[in-house]
Parts: sequence; structure tokens; C-alpha cells
Amino acid sequence: MRAGHWLIMAAGFALAAGGARADSRAVAILDAGLPLPGSAFEEARAMPLAPGQRLICDTDVDKPRLEPARILEPQSGRGSARVRRCSVFAPAAGGEVWTQAAIATLAGPARLWLVFVEQGAGGRFNLVQVRLSAARDQWDRIAAALGGTLGPGAADGSRYLSWVDSRHETLMFVDGKHPSEFKIVVDDVRLRRLLRSPGALPNPAPALPNSD
Repeated sequence: MRAGHWLIMAAGFALAAGGARADSRAVAILDAGLPLPGSAFEEARAMPLAPGQRLICDTDVDKPRLEPARILEPQSGRGSARVRRCSVFAPAAGGEVWTQAAIATLAGPARLWLVFVEQGAGGRFNLVQVRLSAARDQWDRIAAALGGTLGPGAADGSRYLSWVDSRHETLMFVDGKHPSEFKIVVDDVRLRRLLRSPGALPNPAPALPNSD
């Protein structure tokens, strides 16, 4: 799904949720090797991965052939050059085509997306969002782990939890399009404001297939 759409969705959830606390410890709980929100682009790209895996970004000029082909298609629209999206891929059988790969996390195998935004002039990009998609049967485990460190989260039944403070926002929610999974999203809320500044967000467009 497009970065702008996800970040707008996250902001809407936070306004509805209220003020339970959160911080970047949520990311370390999920996987100590994950980059933290706010990290520089080059630092985040150095995250450890399993043999054969590679973090590939939509701006890479040396991308291998990906399946589905549009999963990292450059975004169109005003300000799209200020946003970068990356995910983990690995070669499929034969090695000619690469597909999205899962990383090992506390929630079990999970697909990872990293979203970066340009901060200031000179092409300095920082990590604004860490997003994981995990199997629904891990919901209780992750809710307990995050709650044990961050405290009680603002809740909406068994399909939504959030923790928010002045710097970070952590969300857990079930996406209706993929009911067998749930999403874990950790944002740097200060950097997220850059995506709302004039010219920052791409024009609304349908989500890309299998891009979440």
C-alpha cells in the first residue's frame, strides 16, 4: 500500500485512540535488529538479514526483477521524490526473480516495510515508519509483549491497540483485506509531519497488489 495512505491511516487511528504511551522500545521488542524510527537511511539499510535476503528500495537503480513487478514501482504525484519505501526480498527458484521475504521476529515470520522521508535539504532521508505484517495467531503474544513494556494500550476490541506519546506511535490492527494477518506499525510522529507538509504527499491512488 502506498506510504501516504498508510501514514494517513495511522494518524486517524491515533486520534481515535487517545493517549496511552509508546516509544521506540516497541521496535526492539519485535526484533533487536530492526532499525529504529528516526534512523538515517544509510544506517537503516545496514540492518542484519538472513543469508540471501536483501533490503531493496524503490529508488534503487540496481533492483533485480521483482514479482509482482509493481511492488516497488516508483510513486507518482506531488512530492513523491521525498518518500522512499523499502522491503526485504530474496531470490525465488532459479534466482532470476526476487520475491518479498519474511524476517524472523517475535511475531514469527513477518513481512517488513520501511518508509523514509526527506528531512531538510540535501537528500537526507530518515526512517519515519516501521511496519510488519504477521500471522493473526500471534496477536495475543505481541499484545502482551508490548503491553508489558509500554503499559496498557488504547483498545478497540480485539482488532486494534495503540500506544502514543510525543515522539512515537505504535499501532496493532487487523486489516480487513487480510483477516489472517495483523499489522504492527511504529511511527516517528515528528518525521510524519513532514509527509503532511505542502508537496510532501503523493496523490491518492489505489494500493499496489501485494504491497503490504
